[in-house]
Amino acid sequence: MSAPDISSPGNPRAERIRDKMIPLKRIPLLVSLSLFFTATGYAQKFCTAAPPSPYKHNALIVTSYDQRARRMKTTLEHPNDLGDGLHLAASFYYTDPRLRTPPTIDIIIVAASKHPRFRDAHDLSLMPEGNSGWAFSGPAQYSTDDGPRGMKLERTKVTLTYADLLNLTRARRVRVRLGATEVELTNNHLESLREVASLMAPPPVRLVRR
Repeated sequence: MSAPDISSPGNPRAERIRDKMIPLKRIPLLVSLSLFFTATGYAQKFCTAAPPSPYKHNALIVTSYDQRARRMKTTLEHPNDLGDGLHLAASFYYTDPRLRTPPTIDIIIVAASKHPRFRDAHDLSLMPEGNSGWAFSGPAQYSTDDGPRGMKLERTKVTLTYADLLNLTRARRVRVRLGATEVELTNNHLESLREVASLMAPPPVRLVRR
């Protein structure tokens, strides 16, 4: 006696099986969700929550291992608009304290637009208010990347020493000039840079008694 053909039309068992099957068009979505939650669970399992920060800001500060440089790197990305579509970012590498190498930090102004706006702006100026003894103005490194929805991401970067960063963060406000565009770092932006400065502070010099 042959087994009944469950694929034949009108077979009640075939109808029940088809009702329980996942439509093919939903499979990629389910796979994506599965991978997402698996990765999230993995991160939650192996990452510890950072202690609460005493600095009042809403920037994202992350420390991770840079495979290319083979060094630990801290990056800052601030969601608050500086004005005119510009955003603040920063990054620095941890240095071996035994080398006595002065730490430096990259300050990056990021712009997103349909067409590049700052390709010819070669200088970036940082002008603190209330700290007239220090200001920075110099040539900047410029780069572009393709962003979402046909946008262009422009990055204008300058490198500051740790001492420069301290002078910058002591100000209440800082005016930023990029080409003909001038915006301001608010206290929220400066608080995020103050936290970064606390992370990159060089270790104290130990005196060896003879």
